[in-house]
Amino acid sequence: MAILHIVRNSAFVDNKLNLCLSVISSKDTLFLMDDGVYNIAHPKLMTRNDSLTVYALNNHLQARGIDIGDSTITLATLKDLVSLSDTATKVITWQ
Repeated sequence: MAILHIVRNSAFVDNKLNLCLSVISSKDTLFLMDDGVYNIAHPKLMTRNDSLTVYALNNHLQARGIDIGDSTITLATLKDLVSLSDTATKVITWQ
């Protein structure tokens, strides 16, 4: 894996997701946590046509009452986040 991008803020409040999406490549991985899980419904993320891999922290989705439905987003645990961090070349946190 190339770069793991962790987005912790909602794009409905600030521009961290937009900044992240402007530099992320299809080889990178996007991980949504904290209020960043609200971004699963953001149009900029939903309309991407590349093969970007996106994870969302399951506990944070549940705490906010968010259901991913038929989304291509993968549910993840903190253990998954640690594993992804270990295999990434670099980790960038957008907060």
